[in-house]
Amino acid sequence: MKNILIKHSHKAYLPQIEAAVSYFENRDVPFQLINYDQSPEADEREADAIWSFPGIEYRNQLKIPRIHEYASLSTGYFPKVKNRLKKVVNTRPDLRIFLNELVEQAYQFSDHVPSIQRDMGVHTSFFNQQLTKKSYDFVYCGSISKSRGIHKVLNHFKTHQKKHSLLLIGAVEDDLYNRFKDESNITFTGKIPYSDVPSVAAQAIYGLNYMPDQYPFNIQTSTKLLEYIALDLHVITTRYQWAQQFQKKYHLPFTFVNENLSDLVIKEPPLISANYDHSLKQCLTWDYVFLHSGLEEALSSLV
Repeated sequence: MKNILIKHSHKAYLPQIEAAVSYFENRDVPFQLINYDQSPEADEREADAIWSFPGIEYRNQLKIPRIHEYASLSTGYFPKVKNRLKKVVNTRPDLRIFLNELVEQAYQFSDHVPSIQRDMGVHTSFFNQQLTKKSYDFVYCGSISKSRGIHKVLNHFKTHQKKHSLLLIGAVEDDLYNRFKDESNITFTGKIPYSDVPSVAAQAIYGLNYMPDQYPFNIQTSTKLLEYIALDLHVITTRYQWAQQFQKKYHLPFTFVNENLSDLVIKEPPLISANYDHSLKQCLTWDYVFLHSGLEEALSSLV
């Protein structure tokens, strides 16, 4: 049995790690995945391969297979320059894993290293919340920061949507919390354990996927949108490339809104559940994602 050690820098939320460890524990494969966070005693020198999420990785002292996962693109100032720097500076791995086709195309690697695309999935706990009592109109899950434009959402609910309640799940910047904490229709949970997110988010009717139409956010998979579908929430999303392509692919009844939310109008009480097609939901599970990504075959060949 070969050991593949998974390491990361803790700068990003990476649910795919535990999902992959759990999935392959139940598969007849010639390797086991070891999450370094759960096994800090693990020694790189004893691993048969190392799976990492490189920012910059310019040295490879161990002569063992390396796996680079690009679960997102660079953000902040000059993101495309940062992507090019990773392309030029990073050591050449033996396998690359990309979030989706758009992300792989953005990096433009041309060194013929084998690659697969393994998209995001949804934890099983999100699929068992349909009978939850509704206490909020809207829920937003994720980063609550000005960089994502969430101050526009909060201002809109403060001034134009006073009759509708908004629940926000996730870590919130102090200045935003202090500005809006006293609004009667706005509720912050703060950061809560991931295991609690499904039951809390399911208390809403609408899932708000608010994403600025700007690179690189507009070409990356929205995990929270997938989770909203699993919860049978009515999805309301801003218009941007990934969301529009996903909606068109599965013919989904999304409501698209402008970034200023000027066209966000609730005309009548909706049905409690959006009742998404069961086959679509199956495609969102981690088991389905791993099974159809080619990851098992790629890892087996590598070790």
